[in-house]
Amino acid sequence: MVLLGPRPVTAQRLDWHTSTTLYGDNTEFFTPYRTGETILGTQLQSWLAAKTGKRSELRLGLYADRRLGSERFTDTLLPIVAFRYRTKHSLGVVGTLENERRHGLLEPLMVTTRELTTPIESGLQWIETRSRVRAEAWVNWQRLNTPAQREAFEMGATLRVEATTWASVEGQHLWSHRGGQLYDAGVPVSNNRVTSLGVRLTRTLPTFGASSLMASRLWSDGHIDPNYPSTRPATGHGTYVRASVAPKGWVELFAISWRGKDFVAAAGDQNYNSTGKDPNFYRAERTYRELGAMRRTAMRGGGSFDAEVRWHRIDNEKSIAFFNTPWELSYRFVVRVPVDVVVRRR
Repeated sequence: MVLLGPRPVTAQRLDWHTSTTLYGDNTEFFTPYRTGETILGTQLQSWLAAKTGKRSELRLGLYADRRLGSERFTDTLLPIVAFRYRTKHSLGVVGTLENERRHGLLEPLMVTTRELTTPIESGLQWIETRSRVRAEAWVNWQRLNTPAQREAFEMGATLRVEATTWASVEGQHLWSHRGGQLYDAGVPVSNNRVTSLGVRLTRTLPTFGASSLMASRLWSDGHIDPNYPSTRPATGHGTYVRASVAPKGWVELFAISWRGKDFVAAAGDQNYNSTGKDPNFYRAERTYRELGAMRRTAMRGGGSFDAEVRWHRIDNEKSIAFFNTPWELSYRFVVRVPVDVVVRRR
């Protein structure tokens, strides 16, 4: 209301955007890699968008997250501040970034719960979208360099080239860094780089509906933990395969297969890593399987409801959560409801 009080000096358009997200994610994992965790809460993003030019926009607002059952009014409160420059094919961002679906990164590079726990990222970003090419590069600054801590940031890049209407080549890279030149905080510099290169095939089949098959090769280099044992390999690799079908377009059925060796991704899903939640646990050769069903439903006004259930087979570990079988169970639901209001027309 304070921002709306003064009359704008110029006659730029002013829009008020609000996005509410209600989410729940339950991962009943009792293995050496991940612990059982329930994430349940609500999020609110609200910002004013002012057109400062034909191609530019300024966003000012707030983000709040509250976990259900918390004694706090809000558990996380962050500003939304962004300057955006947009053309027909390009989008440049300084400030709060666009990070829908984790920038499209595969699960071994970035765990899916980041969509719920870290929906706000800040830094620099450039997105280029052409007829057959989509490219993105960004820097997500996470922590300042002070006498008590190292700086932390992520640098990412993705590229998708559509060779035909049914085949595309995709590359991804994520660099996690801990360092800084002003202060060392008694901790050495550490880096973790993960790269993937793969091919995706998509086709609409008579019985199976929208179908896809993706195969990617991944490489990891370095470790973000400065105390990582020097006796372990510094590099690793793995193969990721995902297949999906959507009979009659109602629900997507998918399967994921992973085989890795000495693979470690700082921001990735621990189910794909050779390291466990215990720093002393390590398994060089890894196998991981995932089966799931996902339904994404569009609602009026631009809202959506996503529901997903997944079964995980992690090496040959037995589960105490799913009938003492080698399979683990997880599920997720996310409700997104946007509300957009035109405060002032041009």
